[in-house]
Amino acid sequence: MNVQEKAPTRSKDFGAEVKLGPDATIGDKLRALRLSRKMTLTALSRASGLTDRAIRYIENDERQPSVDAIKKLSAALEVDTDYFLEDDLFRQAIQKDDVLAQAQEKYGARGKAQARQIYESTKALYAGGRLNEEERDAFRDLMMEIFFETKEDAKRYIPRKYRK
Repeated sequence: MNVQEKAPTRSKDFGAEVKLGPDATIGDKLRALRLSRKMTLTALSRASGLTDRAIRYIENDERQPSVDAIKKLSAALEVDTDYFLEDDLFRQAIQKDDVLAQAQEKYGARGKAQARQIYESTKALYAGGRLNEEERDAFRDLMMEIFFETKEDAKRYIPRKYRK
């Protein structure tokens, strides 16, 4: 590579035009928006509260961002979260986070871990199956409802002195 073909520097290549295709990843979208706003990784890090490294991992598609990270990046870049995700995927992620938070609030870290395991197991049950999206959501919701009912029923067997 000669001097003229040198790869652009990480954050200084603001003039580069980034075209996003229909199969653009979250990382592609993040990098394109950050560069179009002429923001460095450091500036985005400060604005979002995420580390430079975390943003770099997302941009390079080495990590999938959490719902919280997407919210922070969206706020820092002043765009709607739909910019990064399809509305349905974002809704599902928020729903999962809400269920896990509810499980942790009621049953602690162990309850949250159990709820996560059930959530992921039910997801694996219909992977590649013939259920449509509505049926999958209904099945998952039913499994989580059973989980919470079972946890409430189990409280009967806990000695009173250990109940909250």
